[in-house]
Amino acid sequence: MKKLVMLLMLLSSVSAFAYKKQSIDINVNGQTRNMVVFTPNKKAKKMPLMIVTHGMNQNPEYQYEHDRMYELIDSARFVIAYLRSDGNTWDIGGDKDRNFVLQSIDEMAKRFKVDLNRVYWSGFSMGSMLMYHCMATMQDKIAAFAPCSGVMFNEQPWDKCPKPVNLIHCHAKADDVFNYQRYRIHDYVQNMAKMNKFTTFIKLENYQPAGGTGTHPGDKEVWTNHDTGCIVELFAYENGGHCPELDNSLEIWNFCKRFTLKEQADIVRKPVVLRSGEMEQPTGFDPDFHIYLCFGQSNMEGNARIEGEDCEDIDPRFRMMAAVDFPNQDRKRGNWYVAYPPLCRGNNGLTPADYFGRTMVEKLPKNIKVGVINVAVGGASIRLFDEDQTQEQIDKAADWFKNFCKAYDNQPFRRLVECGKEAQKVGVIKGILLHQGCTDNTQQDWPERVNLVYTRLLNELNLKAEDCPLLVGELMHQDQGGICHAHNAVIAKIGETIPTAHVVSAKGCTGAADGLHFTAEGYRLLGRRYAEEMLKLLK
Repeated sequence: MKKLVMLLMLLSSVSAFAYKKQSIDINVNGQTRNMVVFTPNKKAKKMPLMIVTHGMNQNPEYQYEHDRMYELIDSARFVIAYLRSDGNTWDIGGDKDRNFVLQSIDEMAKRFKVDLNRVYWSGFSMGSMLMYHCMATMQDKIAAFAPCSGVMFNEQPWDKCPKPVNLIHCHAKADDVFNYQRYRIHDYVQNMAKMNKFTTFIKLENYQPAGGTGTHPGDKEVWTNHDTGCIVELFAYENGGHCPELDNSLEIWNFCKRFTLKEQADIVRKPVVLRSGEMEQPTGFDPDFHIYLCFGQSNMEGNARIEGEDCEDIDPRFRMMAAVDFPNQDRKRGNWYVAYPPLCRGNNGLTPADYFGRTMVEKLPKNIKVGVINVAVGGASIRLFDEDQTQEQIDKAADWFKNFCKAYDNQPFRRLVECGKEAQKVGVIKGILLHQGCTDNTQQDWPERVNLVYTRLLNELNLKAEDCPLLVGELMHQDQGGICHAHNAVIAKIGETIPTAHVVSAKGCTGAADGLHFTAEGYRLLGRRYAEEMLKLLK
């Protein structure tokens, strides 16, 4: 028995994580520099590399004992190099430690054949200051940056970076060294997003990293440029101080692994000529003109860049009513056009409504025309479409959100109703398409709030629920990297509250790198699925 107990104790002391740790010295400008490197026992070809720089008066040992990022490498198959500062600080004013980082990358490439297109850099406190200092001159080496708990308060990297950046910044709201409010951390990170010329934004409240400890909920903000695919994120969490955190490591790796330098370099943006789709306006009522109302937040608004194929072979039987003026496409609010994208507003991208309509006219008899009316606002809660709460939602929002709402005279629900009433003069409203939920992620009363908006729409337009079903699209699934995938469990229950609601699956719909939106390919598939569901209901 005694031997058995000793054996069990020995087995319990063996790490559940398979890795190899080694100390490596390299020569940098005539000086010996050191790093602690973790590699998985089962190495893969061309593994990603994560560079980590610790805080002031700290060392690699302190950093990895707290961030525990090495625990991820057994399953994720990447290499981590924890760099050691020369003394207690990093050179945040010159090139000494920038050269150390560069030569560390070269050394890892020689020893472990890491993938130089997938090199990432995470830093803590002064290690983050070093990163922000070097960022503008290292964008050709680093695919994504992940600073934690530190900024360069005497430098503005957003004024220096020659191109957009992929960046996630993690920071405790109660940080007692880099105080979140005093150092204006939110504004600092948002300036990086502005440099990227972000096109969409979303804020997730009470967010917790998947697979984390569950002890550090916070606000996660995501700024995305759908033209370049570049993303800036801020995770500002509660219940933490100035210390590396495992939850941050999970967020950092799940963010960084989406990006490659090669992918960014290979992006060739063929110019896409957007057409107005001008057509003769319908003048009388046509029962064969089927119309669908579309509303929601950024995924319905359209977040993927419109590509050449999306502007080809559009059947003129597929139409859109402009809910706002489209100056760049010479479209006037209230007029009908052949449904060339964009369908929501003039500066939006591809939306599920595009391939919903294209598929409908393809499958329906040739006498049937299909029209869509899209009123959507990126970052919106479903409450924005509840007229009792609309103004409150706008009043507390950021300027960019207010600008989106101004396009609808600050009354998006009323605009949808007005357009719907005009549409009923020339056709029949056959259904309502909704894609929304990221902002209301996992809120259990979401179906009831959707029902309030749906019921009001039916009443305002004198429609019967059985004649006008509600199609609700799922959010990006977990296996596609969906940040809000847990809300799909709430969406699945929508039929319990709204008997005429039907869920449209997002399984297999390719997700964008921000974990919130779909790629153009994903929108095409999702749009076809909306159509397939509607065609079943039309029999």
